[in-house]
Amino acid sequence: MTATGFLARKLYDSVWQFRPTTLDVDRPILFHESHPNPKIPFTVARRFGRRLNRAYGWDGDMF
Repeated sequence: MTATGFLARKLYDSVWQFRPTTLDVDRPILFHESHPNPKIPFTVARRFGRRLNRAYGWDGDMF
């Protein structure tokens, strides 16, 4: 997320806030870190993708 213009900040426990710095939107987005396994399961990655689509209009074709 930082490579796409977001500032990452760990808020508490497993919650990360990503605030856009170079985009023309002001809305930050929160994600929960997966635990105990650091690898994100496919279903969770899809959920993250849907949230990014709703918040910023991003889709898979952009990558």
